[in-house]
Amino acid sequence: MLGLLCDKLVSATLLVLNLLAPAEVHVDTDLPYAAGSGHRADVYHPNATGRSPVLVFLYGGGWRTGSKADVAYVGAAFARRGFVVVIPEYRHFPAASLSDILADNAAAVAWTIAHAAEFGGDARRVVVAGHSSGAWAAAMLGLDATWLKQAGSSPEKLAGVVGLAGPYATSALTDPQDKQVFLGANSAMQPINHTAGAHPALLLLTGAADEDVRPTGTVALADRLPPGAGPQAMHIYAGLGHGQIVRSLSFPFSLQAPIADDIARFAMDAHAGS
Repeated sequence: MLGLLCDKLVSATLLVLNLLAPAEVHVDTDLPYAAGSGHRADVYHPNATGRSPVLVFLYGGGWRTGSKADVAYVGAAFARRGFVVVIPEYRHFPAASLSDILADNAAAVAWTIAHAAEFGGDARRVVVAGHSSGAWAAAMLGLDATWLKQAGSSPEKLAGVVGLAGPYATSALTDPQDKQVFLGANSAMQPINHTAGAHPALLLLTGAADEDVRPTGTVALADRLPPGAGPQAMHIYAGLGHGQIVRSLSFPFSLQAPIADDIARFAMDAHAGS
């Protein structure tokens, strides 16, 4: 009973945070980043002058669900910290394949880089972050040049990649429905198989208590990245589960762990080509 009440309280708090987000910062909603009604992004603007760093945030949902509206609180939280934040919508499995999902996210990132100046952002300071399946997509875009090149850009134009509780290897997945998404998929769809060569700066974050995407996947990716391929860091937060790590990006959940601080510090210092 106590656990159910806690879950309801968390859900209610997130609902309020998402409803308040447009009132806290200026948001341009449903901007088209590619052709098609589903290819829309919300852009959160900081109260700042000059060129701001840019954070593209890819929401999670097991590849099957989710919405940019679900993580409006993330956009507002980082806009308050001085970032332009872009949160795109994208297609979901099974109506869309893993390749379709990557193509959508790559198009959104390429569009962000191309239009960053129009939003008051710095095109050389674009960091892609994601949670869960969104972290999978962010890592794929940073480590496998195929997708951004198809979208008319490249990983070299990214300042960095941040993954929260990312399933970088299918062995880290525990949910049978998540595993179903990868049935018959090429091994090239796993970020852990793209660790050779140079890559943007990486920040890999996970919770020690994550029972949905095992932290072992994050550790395995960090271990496989060759020394000198690019700046990288990994943090494992004690006591945090799968949902807690993304909720911790905004108050009051940020009291659990300094995850937002760690991401902001990383993203503020990151520059493409550095």
